[in-house]
Amino acid sequence: MVRTFLVTLIVLLGWLVAADVAGVGACLILDIAPLRHGSGGISYAIWFALGVFAGFLAFGTAGAFVSPAGDETWMERPGARAIGNRVLVSSLVILLALCAFFYWLYWSRGVAGDYFVPDSAPHTATFVIAVVTGMLFGRSLTAPKSR
Repeated sequence: MVRTFLVTLIVLLGWLVAADVAGVGACLILDIAPLRHGSGGISYAIWFALGVFAGFLAFGTAGAFVSPAGDETWMERPGARAIGNRVLVSSLVILLALCAFFYWLYWSRGVAGDYFVPDSAPHTATFVIAVVTGMLFGRSLTAPKSR
């Protein structure tokens, strides 16, 4: 379980950072585009979409690193559900710890973030919910092939 947690920590943080960089870039482009003032939901849509992709990719990548080698993909092996559960639980613990850290660092001190993650609490909540949604989608795909 410790190995699963450490691998999930590294993989999840890598995908979260990649999604955050992409989201900041998209929101900066949105900030100079004339569409920004037309809809307040565009930034939420950006963070939600990036969160789903980051969660799904983090789940798949962490599971692949943790699972033993085999001929089929790790999600099709007999122990895939157990591996997926360990990766999912580890990810939830990591995400809760990150939320607590950002609450302590930003949100409890009245820092007014625009629409960037993790500066903005509502956008970060949308992003985290989307990450968990992507992981749950990945978890739903873990089943051994019927032979």
